[in-house]
Amino acid sequence: MTDGRRPSRGARIVRLLLALVEAPVVAAVVVGLAAAYLPPRPYWWSQLVAIGLPYASAVLAAFGVVWLLGRRWGAVALHLALLLVVSVRAGALDRLARPQARPADLVLTTFNVPQVGPSREALGDSVVAYVSGTAPDVVAMQDAWVFGRNEHRSGQDVQVEAVDQRLPYTLTVPERLAGHPGWRSNATGVPLLVRDEAPVEVLEQEALVLGVERDPDVSLALRTHLRWDGRELVLYNLHLRSFGAVKPWEDSTVSLTRPSTWAPYLRLYRGVYAKRGDEAAEIAQRIADETLPVVVAGDFNSTADNWSYRALRTAGGVGRTDAFQRAGGWRWGRTYHALRPFVRIDFVLADPALEVVSARTTPVTFSDHRPVRVGLRWRE
Repeated sequence: MTDGRRPSRGARIVRLLLALVEAPVVAAVVVGLAAAYLPPRPYWWSQLVAIGLPYASAVLAAFGVVWLLGRRWGAVALHLALLLVVSVRAGALDRLARPQARPADLVLTTFNVPQVGPSREALGDSVVAYVSGTAPDVVAMQDAWVFGRNEHRSGQDVQVEAVDQRLPYTLTVPERLAGHPGWRSNATGVPLLVRDEAPVEVLEQEALVLGVERDPDVSLALRTHLRWDGRELVLYNLHLRSFGAVKPWEDSTVSLTRPSTWAPYLRLYRGVYAKRGDEAAEIAQRIADETLPVVVAGDFNSTADNWSYRALRTAGGVGRTDAFQRAGGWRWGRTYHALRPFVRIDFVLADPALEVVSARTTPVTFSDHRPVRVGLRWRE
């Protein structure tokens, strides 16, 4: 018989077991929060953990309810503190104000367009339908290749060609497209298209050369100096290094019960995170050297809890606004995979000189990424 103040032995055992079961979840949340500050070369594994931070936080909240029902106030306080940090990181405070869009706003869309489809014509038709239906002033594309003139190959991928030729948009890329040191030299996979009637003037462009290896998966960046509404800014259109076309969940040789089958992918991810971090750091340094307001857009292949995202968002000590966090409402804004979106890896980061007035993603069936469309205006 207990004295009414001390829990019974059985209750203590249950609480201990619950704490042991929950410990990996707490660790995942803590590591996920720390990953944005941990260099990806030595701490590449933390970047993997960070991908699941939103889901680990949901599980943590469920455990918090259990502790609340058991009136374990110390545990409840710990859960509330961690969840508060997660909420602030996710932009909960930014979403409280909802600015109103105006016709004069600059509308920018970032879109990793599809590479495969039923046919070349179908790919072109799909991209044209989306762009004509949403009418952005500027379209920052990724995975849409534009080739310079040389003895081997020239021209445009159909996703670019269709919009450029069938809609009132103009392709804008530098004269020199040596932005990729690998197997697609004299080319860029991050072209920009500007609506002909938009009050946007392209003043200068540069395809950045990143990395030192002849690597087909190297990150890409296109720097564009623009004039809009009487003022100038710089737009970086990015496609950061990916993990490759083959995914472990699509590989029939990978088994959760056989850790040895994970090893090749873990080695791959370790290398990708290290190289992506180096390339993101190069871009961040270029951004830090800018004297004009900077907008960063594109496919980061990283979530908002990864190191690369934070490096770009805070480059030069400037706190840029995550457009979807600011004006996307209470929706999560996940962009990949488009049919069953699991993570948010496509972003628009706006300079403090600009106000984000709208942001939304669009469900599409013809690409593996959802496009992100945002409205911007100069602050008064």
